[in-house]
Amino acid sequence: MHCPLCFLAQRQAKLGLGEMPFATVRAAIENALKEGLREVIPSTMGEPLLYSHFAELLELCKASGVPLNLTTNGSFPGKWGTEEGMRRLLHACSDIKVSCMGFDDAVFSEMMPGGDFSQWKSNVERLVSLARTERAAAGAEPVSSISLQVTLHKKFAPVAGAVHPILYWAQSIGIDRIKWNPAVFLSTAPDELVRQYALEPDEIQALKSQLVQSAMSCKVRCEGSLFFEPAQESCGEDSIPCPFVDELWVLPDGSVQHCPNPERRYGNPASPAAQCSRCLMRCAPPRKL
Repeated sequence: MHCPLCFLAQRQAKLGLGEMPFATVRAAIENALKEGLREVIPSTMGEPLLYSHFAELLELCKASGVPLNLTTNGSFPGKWGTEEGMRRLLHACSDIKVSCMGFDDAVFSEMMPGGDFSQWKSNVERLVSLARTERAAAGAEPVSSISLQVTLHKKFAPVAGAVHPILYWAQSIGIDRIKWNPAVFLSTAPDELVRQYALEPDEIQALKSQLVQSAMSCKVRCEGSLFFEPAQESCGEDSIPCPFVDELWVLPDGSVQHCPNPERRYGNPASPAAQCSRCLMRCAPPRKL
């Protein structure tokens, strides 16, 4: 799949940094365990379940007593789409977030080329059903929560009506949480891409208002950057500590970064959005509805 909103697409790069050798993964986790590692987030510019060493990663985390926090596009390739594979993920992860970039055939196909909306829904429903069964049978053994990670953009048709169908479906099948995140654009993103997909401030505000009202009668917890409030002071430079100060981002070559701001990594590190005082990710604690 080649999502048009991927940061690699926004910087118009055809390739990322390649697949991380498993020796690098092992060294990073072993080093982080000494500092109190709490969870591992296999974050990529692609689908984590396609990582050739993903099964080994699960085993390493299990042996280390560290859960995974997984975000997947919902395709569940290969063995991960089987009942056994899904069950294995449910017992290895603290949360499984399934990306949602469109909630009808046309938009889904545009945002996730090669994907099938009906199959995506079926995969999510199977995962949630399995999670329910495993929770009933597992006793004290933890079973992953299931979340949707919704990327809001102009192609949700219509944007103002995108909220209710997703909320209704998520509640009906037993989703635990939805993260609502307006699409992020780098300073290097092509103007045409921004024009096609970026939400206007009034559209974002309308979505926020709609969700605040709808979530009151919904059992699904609603979170995400849609509800972030801008910090009044500069994170990381003045009195407010960076909210990501306890996170480490390990790159395929083994180098480590402490800042997740995509503008620094994929865009223009010299741009205002890459500076702490105007960071794309700087915010006060998020609201939970």
